[in-house]
Amino acid sequence: MEKLKKIFVSILAAVLCVLAFAGCFGQSKKEPLDVKKVTYLIYCGDIQEVEMYVITDDLKVTHYTIWPEDGKDYDYFAGELPSEDNYEVTESEMTEENWKSMVDGLTEADFMTLLEEFTNNGTMDASTYYIRVETSDGVHQSGGYNAGGSKDPESRRYSEARQAIERALDRGVY
Repeated sequence: MEKLKKIFVSILAAVLCVLAFAGCFGQSKKEPLDVKKVTYLIYCGDIQEVEMYVITDDLKVTHYTIWPEDGKDYDYFAGELPSEDNYEVTESEMTEENWKSMVDGLTEADFMTLLEEFTNNGTMDASTYYIRVETSDGVHQSGGYNAGGSKDPESRRYSEARQAIERALDRGVY
């Protein structure tokens, strides 16, 4: 009986050690990002159209549907837009729950450490995505052609961040 007890204790100790080394104990949740503003840009593939969402911490969402003028390149993140007849604007509000869910998704994806520019992975027909997050600690922008469309860890993290934003906006395309 004593021998069986020693075997059981040894096995239990081994399992606890494995779990501890695997990070199952003491794993702290990341501190949420102090997000002030999120700008989400989608260049819609073959269609000459850009979707831009500006989401602020007061839960306001400004959605632009933009039809860029040929040959012109705009710095949308800086607020540059074509003439007023080349875009539509709608304003709405996001729920507190959706804001929190989006911030949690950006935090869990560790957005502020993502690559700034994703390179084309050989895809021939996709959209281009950019996300810019402004926090109390700084600004980070990440994206590119088919950003988040690969299987590597960095792309998966980007995809998680993008999906968190699309869920919060109720876009239904995540």
